[in-house]
Amino acid sequence: MKEPANNISEMLRDVDKVVKSGNLEEAIILIEKILEINPKNIYARAYNERVSLLLKEQKEKKEKEVSSAAQSSQIQPPEQKVSVPPIEQESKKPSAEHSIKLSDAILQAYKTLLDEVWRDGHITPVEQERIDAMRSFFAVSKDEHDYLEQNARMTCYLGAIKNDWNKGIREFTGVKKQFQLTDDEESILQPKVERLLKSLNSKGVILALDDDKNFLMIVGLLLEKNGYHTLNTTSGEEALTLLENFSPDLILCDIAFGSQNMNGFMFYEKFRAMERFASTPFIFISGLNQKEMLRTGKKLGVDDYLIKPFDNELLLATIEGRLRRVKEMQRTIDI
Repeated sequence: MKEPANNISEMLRDVDKVVKSGNLEEAIILIEKILEINPKNIYARAYNERVSLLLKEQKEKKEKEVSSAAQSSQIQPPEQKVSVPPIEQESKKPSAEHSIKLSDAILQAYKTLLDEVWRDGHITPVEQERIDAMRSFFAVSKDEHDYLEQNARMTCYLGAIKNDWNKGIREFTGVKKQFQLTDDEESILQPKVERLLKSLNSKGVILALDDDKNFLMIVGLLLEKNGYHTLNTTSGEEALTLLENFSPDLILCDIAFGSQNMNGFMFYEKFRAMERFASTPFIFISGLNQKEMLRTGKKLGVDDYLIKPFDNELLLATIEGRLRRVKEMQRTIDI
């Protein structure tokens, strides 16, 4: 067997070729090698799930054929055995592509691909081939494709507006045409565009999580007064939804939420699992001055920890310092 290259993109292309040739066992071996290098690679995880399922179906089909052949040999004399042509057997069963319910892993991988190809506002023939191949192999329905592609176009449209704004461009009619937005889609996006432009005019975007609405209101007013744009939410679940369309510059997060919600530690782990937020400062805030809480936060790798009630100037100084550090690190990388 050919030894795959260390580059994961090339290894994934090898997986695609092997899958198309029908050698599912070899595909699993290649996928496992990719996951050894990067266990979080969404494409490898999606391929692993799909190929494993196809292997399972293949095994079950063979077992049924063997069982059916054994029963026939016991019931009928050898000279009277009647076999059904394979094509007729297949026509009586629904296609595997239409009998499998897509999992979150597969939909996420397909969504990521669409986000990648729509990032520059158009799809090349090569990119369209990638989409068609993945859609066919993972049995993505037309409705699922249309929904995810619309989401990708709209998300990338917001990203393009941000990029143009940073270049000094303030008129976005051409961007709307580039991403093929309909009037209805533009209307749906208008509130998000307004929030995005407001955040771009600020010193930074702060996402604050706390189940105390009064606390969120007070902190929000303080930050807005000092030039920041705030996104407030009372649960980690709501915050994860916000993160689909917004990229905050810093997170303020309480630790203890209602029993039905994920706590701050759980949200932190999900947040850090997203590669685009690898360097985003994360500050825990809590009314619990417990050493165990502090130790847990430090073990997880949080950037800071503030205990309620805290001084407003301390909060502002902490935020300003963390954001300045990120900018300095980015400047060093750019050099």
